[in-house]
Amino acid sequence: MKVLGERLQKVRQHLKLKQSDVAEEVGCAPLTISRMERGEITTSVVPVLVFYSQSISTDLLFGKTFDPEDDAVYCKNPAMESHVKARLKLLQGDVRKHIDGEQRKFGENVQKLADKLVQDLNKQMMSYTLEEQERLMQRLDDTIELL
Repeated sequence: MKVLGERLQKVRQHLKLKQSDVAEEVGCAPLTISRMERGEITTSVVPVLVFYSQSISTDLLFGKTFDPEDDAVYCKNPAMESHVKARLKLLQGDVRKHIDGEQRKFGENVQKLADKLVQDLNKQMMSYTLEEQERLMQRLDDTIELL
């Protein structure tokens, strides 16, 4: 059971499924799948094998040689492909939301930085203007004294 559990885990991982995905498909708790993958439980193994048989031959699961990374051992099952596609679509939506959020934050940060730069430039211009006014007033006072 331990070897079978390890193989089932490798197939699940190769199919990019979570334990909860398999559990939902076969109608059991995710803990059952976890325990099965550790070789601790034999009940509910038949529905799990039926589920995986949609993607891989059970002969390979019980055979002497087993390579879960060999894509050639997996059959093309439209139901399984649609399940994987649906998961990828959800993931794509999550990634898009994350990217949109990061772009919005970036835009807000750029706007804040631009506002601060404008404020700093305005302050510099104001102080420059006041300094120039003081110099002009001093020149005017000097000129008046000379006259």
